Amino acid sequence: MSLPESTVSHVQHEFPISELLPPAWVRTLQSSRFAVYNPALTCFRNRLLMAYRVDFGYEKPFRVATAICVLDEHLRVVPGSVVALSDTIRCEAANHYDARFLVFGDRLFVHFNNDWNTVPNQIFLVELDPDTLQAQSPARLLELQGPRQPCEKNWLLFAHDGELFAMYQVAPHIVLHVDLAGSGPIRCRPVYRTAWDTTAYARRYGELRGGTPPVRVGEHYISIFHSRTHAQRLAPVHPPRAVATLKRLPWLRQIKRWLREHFAPVRYYGGVYAFASEPPFAPTFIRPTPILWPEREGRRQRPTASHMAPRRVVYPCGLVHLDDGRWLVSYGIHDERAALRVFTRQEIEGGLEREPQGSVI
Repeated sequence: MSLPESTVSHVQHEFPISELLPPAWVRTLQSSRFAVYNPALTCFRNRLLMAYRVDFGYEKPFRVATAICVLDEHLRVVPGSVVALSDTIRCEAANHYDARFLVFGDRLFVHFNNDWNTVPNQIFLVELDPDTLQAQSPARLLELQGPRQPCEKNWLLFAHDGELFAMYQVAPHIVLHVDLAGSGPIRCRPVYRTAWDTTAYARRYGELRGGTPPVRVGEHYISIFHSRTHAQRLAPVHPPRAVATLKRLPWLRQIKRWLREHFAPVRYYGGVYAFASEPPFAPTFIRPTPILWPEREGRRQRPTASHMAPRRVVYPCGLVHLDDGRWLVSYGIHDERAALRVFTRQEIEGGLEREPQGSVI
């Protein structure tokens, strides 16, 4: 995949909502009611593909869907390429959140989650027709063999030497083997676990979580993860009994949440880490500071149906290695906008061959 020299690194490419909405969806609502964000990215058969989340405003029942389009060499939407992917997906999940791509041999897939619609939530994998970019078979549930947390959204599938794996957790680094055999639920079992020290990063920017499916470069896989800091407390940890009683009132909790998100908000960051390109896929490197900062993306423009109170968010979902050594990252901004940014090789890979900042234990 190559971009013209005029595509400068560091320059952000954002997309007007009107260019990303399938015509069939626009006919149901005014375009101003939608929010489009958290774009995934891949290069498949010499086409740059972008899948992204679409929130249908405040309509009831609340709907979250996935659309897909083709981008040209100038990172513009190819006219007529936008596909209402969710309209073609057959599965038990009514909403399709935060898609990621998977290229497995000559097959193209998307996996997505259903957020908190079930507990635990569910993650599905669906194969796409490479020509129409529509789902060509029913979506299949990814089923973990072992205990799960109530909500896990960031399993990241990747192909390695003809087999399929998934990054299940960043720290400790847990990798699943994924078995596509059959037509029912897809069996996923833990096969590798590596403890490594990420406390220096996590102390400042929050716990490491999944982001972009990993991309192999030489002896490493590289991924852009996200981390999240917790909102600061606006009250004592052990308040008096009367205050504790008031805190349980629903209307007061809503006020407190609004104050917290405005004056001590949750912040999401995007960082770089790498792991070895051979099993057990042990981590080899973490960049000591983020490459995506919510403070550098401007103010939130409007509240969305998913998050009424403003959060400071950068949420990486896609990563492509360009022919000239640069990197193209796709990410969501503040739960409302979709963006791409080109990074230099040094910004992503600089320090990769040195002793890792987060060392294996």
